[in-house]
Amino acid sequence: MSSFLWLLLYLAPLLGLTAALFAWFGWSWRGNDLQKRIDSLTAQLDSAQAALTQAKAEAAAANTAPQDPTDGELQKLRDELKSAQSAVRLHQDETAKAREAALALETETTRLLADLENVRAAHASAQEELASLRSAAPAAPPAVEEAAPAKPKRKRSPTAKLKAPGSAPSATLREKITDLESRLNAQQAGLGTLTQEREEWQLRIAQLEEQKPADPAAVSLARRSLSDSDKRLAAAKTEIERLQNQTRVLQRVEEAAAGLTDQPEDDLTQIKGIKKITSEQLRAHGIRTWRQIAEWNEQELQAYSELLAFKNRATREQWQQQARALHEAAHGALS
Repeated sequence: MSSFLWLLLYLAPLLGLTAALFAWFGWSWRGNDLQKRIDSLTAQLDSAQAALTQAKAEAAAANTAPQDPTDGELQKLRDELKSAQSAVRLHQDETAKAREAALALETETTRLLADLENVRAAHASAQEELASLRSAAPAAPPAVEEAAPAKPKRKRSPTAKLKAPGSAPSATLREKITDLESRLNAQQAGLGTLTQEREEWQLRIAQLEEQKPADPAAVSLARRSLSDSDKRLAAAKTEIERLQNQTRVLQRVEEAAAGLTDQPEDDLTQIKGIKKITSEQLRAHGIRTWRQIAEWNEQELQAYSELLAFKNRATREQWQQQARALHEAAHGALS
């Protein structure tokens, strides 16, 4: 049953991406049909215009009023051509949006697959650890007439030694960095597409403005599409800056982890506002001492606020001031 669920998780994003690609291809084929229709109407209009010109020339040579049966046909062709051109412009706008949706779906699929691999690896590791614990569990001791006196519990010290390099927290931190780098690469790849789309709309607007006769409706539609493209491009740039800051912060924490092996690991839950779950999340992201929190700069505070989704709680609850006070009480003043 679990294998079937894993298969569904794998296939769901791939099927969504396939549907988006087929939709995009469908719009492309429809655009080709519209272009063929415009070419046909243009050829008919040119032919009718040539016939009208010839009729007028013959009437002028005979010094008689031209019998012009083609005026109505010309107007009809012009109307059909204008309608087809409007349909093509609308189709181009919808195609651009469909292409953007396909790109966004592809990016989200990449992220989901990476998350799925992380979950699957964690699940496999947990199963291996459970099997190891079961195999290493000692047999129950024989029953005795009198139970041995219970040993007094030792009070846990608020500090403990850090785990050796290469332990689970370090591996988890490396996985976090790898995931951020993967998402950053996907966003940067999409940025080029969005930039090209914006340039294409700018060129389209310039062509429409130079067109005679002017088409205000088409210009207005193109300007709205350009505005949407600008918003998507700005959002992509903001997301890239956010991911870059998070990646840099975690990379610095990873580099500094080697110098913390001889320092005690602090109980982060002594900071008011940090519960057990938040403490575990901070440790998974490389934060294991009060000193690290006390020395956060603006970029690090922003990165961890985004990574752990605690927004402005750290500032509102004064985590850094609490961490400094706890560190100085237990280890001495910060250097």
